[in-house]
Amino acid sequence: MPTDAYLSTAEVATRLGKSVATVNRYVQRGVLAPVVQGPGERGARLYDPADVAALMPAVSR
Repeated sequence: MPTDAYLSTAEVATRLGKSVATVNRYVQRGVLAPVVQGPGERGARLYDPADVAALMPAVSR
């Protein structure tokens, strides 16, 4: 899948109705995994829209 088809952390946060910090916590806890991560500890993360869609029912409250 081309990288322009993936979602940024901010886009994931918007879709889930959560903050960027919450999305980052999901990654730390293994709830959501990026499909692409830039170099370094603070590298940009990109997510598959299907993974985000699958997570929506679990996090929508």
